[in-house]
Amino acid sequence: MSTAELLKQEGRLEGRQEGQISAQQKAVLEALEVRFEQIPVALAETIEGLKDSAKLKELLRAAIRSTDLEAFTKSL
Repeated sequence: MSTAELLKQEGRLEGRQEGQISAQQKAVLEALEVRFEQIPVALAETIEGLKDSAKLKELLRAAIRSTDLEAFTKSL
């Protein structure tokens, strides 16, 4: 495989990973909006800044289980 093909393949992989992270961020925010209606801007920005897939998965579960936003923010 040529260098150009390897770079192209690597770019596709990075794009997929970024798309997955973005989808996870949106899922956490959506769960919070459904549960608590309004989300503080700072909290939304914090979630949008997270790039760790495992952490975002954990936060989605916390968003579903938390009794209030204060309990959720302890998961951050």
